[in-house]
Amino acid sequence: MNRRKNDFLVRPKRIRCYTQLSTLPIDLIIEILSRLPMNSIAICRLVSKQWASILQSSDFTESFLIKSPPRPRLLFTIRYGSKWHLFSAPQPRNFDENFPVVATDYHKGFSGNWCMQSFQLVNGFIYLNNRLSLKGKIDRVSVIWNPSTGQQIPLPDLGVKNSHSKSFFGYDPIEKQFKVLCITSSKEHQVLTLGTGRKLSWRKIEYSYPHYPRKKSNGICINGVLYYRNTNAMIVRFDVRSEEFRFVEIKMYVEILSLINYKGKLGVLFPNTDLAQLWVLDDTNKVEWSKHNFVFPDTTFEAIRATDTGEMFCASSCWRDSLYVSYYDLEKESVKKVKIKGIEDKLSIGKHHANEFFIFPNHVENVMVL
Repeated sequence: MNRRKNDFLVRPKRIRCYTQLSTLPIDLIIEILSRLPMNSIAICRLVSKQWASILQSSDFTESFLIKSPPRPRLLFTIRYGSKWHLFSAPQPRNFDENFPVVATDYHKGFSGNWCMQSFQLVNGFIYLNNRLSLKGKIDRVSVIWNPSTGQQIPLPDLGVKNSHSKSFFGYDPIEKQFKVLCITSSKEHQVLTLGTGRKLSWRKIEYSYPHYPRKKSNGICINGVLYYRNTNAMIVRFDVRSEEFRFVEIKMYVEILSLINYKGKLGVLFPNTDLAQLWVLDDTNKVEWSKHNFVFPDTTFEAIRATDTGEMFCASSCWRDSLYVSYYDLEKESVKKVKIKGIEDKLSIGKHHANEFFIFPNHVENVMVL
């Protein structure tokens, strides 16, 4: 507001203070930026090379995780029309929490002939394959993708001709390294390490027992260890850090439905007439299992997964008006149903079904750039 003094018009002075980012200590810059939400961090990476460098540093990643500890979410991948769509919703942290309706966040829509059966989710990063038609042949391109930052890393060709392959994605929490293990039908074992700063390349590793995984085994990474199926009575255990193999025998001669992370331990799901049976590997050295039988109403056993706190859950692959996720508490033997809102509105599904639908537990946002 203007004021008069001795009949003269006096205008207030506006004082502006500018502080260049380069004059601030790096620790202070990291402290400030680590308090920003994830979507703001993605924008800040575009401000300057200096900001991008800071936001890609391991110091910033660690600071962000301390300030904003990740809360696991359910990740929904849906093919509707000609595109895939990615949504997420919070996982219950306490089975007694009462929120019958949960809203989803929409992350991205993307085109391509993606094979979701190859989809593997590890510490906020996703491994998946895109099928491409090149010169009349169907080729497969593997990609590591971080939906939080948008970073996509195409993996180099394995360089093995006339051979099928199966890959598994793992993370070592001690060295903080992501690795891809690939096994070919010629029993060749190769590993690719991400985030080294060098050109990506495959390297052969030694193994004592040649094997090839089952086709339908995507595997699961739990606390730095990859598990996948070899035969009906054998599970392979691959230590991501030491790159050593061990084999876990299962004296249950029926088809394994899936491997799950049950409270930080390997869980194996088996069908048992109208029941599902869960085996939990309590001791990896002695190979000791605890066994649980349960009934999950209105679902197929193949769709059952587990949250990080041990609740079994499933969702119907077909819905029209609303999508529901059912949670089952093994200890209390109780079921809770949660309504998932936002997907049908965003995609305008209406009376139509989604072409394909997959749900994955325990997704966390990760600001790391590989």
